[in-house]
Amino acid sequence: MAVILGAGQALAQGRYVIEELIGEGGMAAVYRAVDTSLGRVVAVKTMNAAVASVPGNRERFRREARMMARLSEPHVVAVHDVGEESLAGAVVPFLVMEYVRGRDLGAYLRERPGGLPLDQALRITADVLMALAASHAQGLVHRDIKPANVLVTERGSVKVTDFGIARALCQDGAGTALTGTGFVIGTPHYMAPEQFEGRGAIDERADLYAVGVMLFELLTGAVPFDADTGNAIGYQHCTMTPPTLAEAGADVPSAVEDIVARALAKSRQDRFPDAPSMRLALVRLLPKRLEEEAGNRPTVLDSGATAADTDLHAARTRTGPVPGGGPGRPPALLAPPVHPPVPAGPASEPAHVPAPPQSPPTLAYVLPPTAPFAGPAPTTPRGLRERRRLIGRSYALIVLTLLLDVLVYRANIPRGLVVLPAVSSACGFWLAGKGGVASLTESRRVGSGLLQVSALLPLVIHSALGLAALVDIATVLSAP
Repeated sequence: MAVILGAGQALAQGRYVIEELIGEGGMAAVYRAVDTSLGRVVAVKTMNAAVASVPGNRERFRREARMMARLSEPHVVAVHDVGEESLAGAVVPFLVMEYVRGRDLGAYLRERPGGLPLDQALRITADVLMALAASHAQGLVHRDIKPANVLVTERGSVKVTDFGIARALCQDGAGTALTGTGFVIGTPHYMAPEQFEGRGAIDERADLYAVGVMLFELLTGAVPFDADTGNAIGYQHCTMTPPTLAEAGADVPSAVEDIVARALAKSRQDRFPDAPSMRLALVRLLPKRLEEEAGNRPTVLDSGATAADTDLHAARTRTGPVPGGGPGRPPALLAPPVHPPVPAGPASEPAHVPAPPQSPPTLAYVLPPTAPFAGPAPTTPRGLRERRRLIGRSYALIVLTLLLDVLVYRANIPRGLVVLPAVSSACGFWLAGKGGVASLTESRRVGSGLLQVSALLPLVIHSALGLAALVDIATVLSAP
């Protein structure tokens, strides 16, 4: 466990005074503290003493912290300072970061088990990729991208935290960390196959795999692979084909399916080459007006944060030891905006909380004020699940129509009841059309083609049965 600091304890010769513990994970503990020199509230993260005792880890931690401090990106939690302190007989490295208030993205997902609306998921993912582009340009691979490490501030902007922490704990950038202990650094649900298998140096494409997992989760509310143990999850990542978004219940354009499938490719050569490339693919799917503004203004989300949702840094370093084995390109700059960046709004912020940095006009874009986090998109009869039910009922009516035909023609029942199979066929035809073919003009969604094919058969059968029933009705009516 990490060395736990008490309220009032000072670090760096009294510059940082601890106020309270706000989170503890397998690799670190996080505190709210006061920077007495600058009079501001900061977050202090202390490394686990056992991890710090491994030769070379402290030096790598300092080196990575210095690289993180050079990141100038509004979607990255800023690093202010790094140092070491002798605590409880152990030398423990610590990191001083900006203190942010709000909630992490995982909290939103827990409130929306079915996932977020498509446009919100795409925008959030595009901003995470913007942060990764800045990090990768500095040679920093995050290694633990997940909703819990994506923060939404009180002002609604998206920030990514824990850059470089996992890489700082890895030997020479390889996939295996803490050599000799049998541990892997990362969160199993979001780790790329090469992280489990230890296939040489881990590069930025491992982060893009994690982004693909996160986008899958944002759209469906569930991760593509899950099991009881880290080893079992890793086996699935390495050997199993991930489910499609349609199979997980998400009704999204086929282009989104293609992006997620490419990001989750087993071989990193088959993934996007870098974060800007993946972000560009996502931005092209946004509405035309937002696409034109993409990269120009900061994302603003209706965070809905309450007084209880304050500590974003809590338990951020959950990249704890998990049982198991185990070039940078600058971000693409889009055209400068025609108008200056729009401020996030008049939302107030406590005086002791530093305001998020102003976004460079070439690296962000703005969301409409009414769209974000307003709740899950309302369901309609055109949803995949509803349309499947409609088509299933049309098949059931085929069976009912045939049974009615048998009763009318084989049993001793008045032939006037031939109207019953005619009504049944008409209902089945209507259900099959509403579930499949009738929605052709609005489909363009994953699964629609398959639904239309599956609806075609009952349409043909009900047409034949209905025609036969109409002929019988005409025959009965014309009989003397």
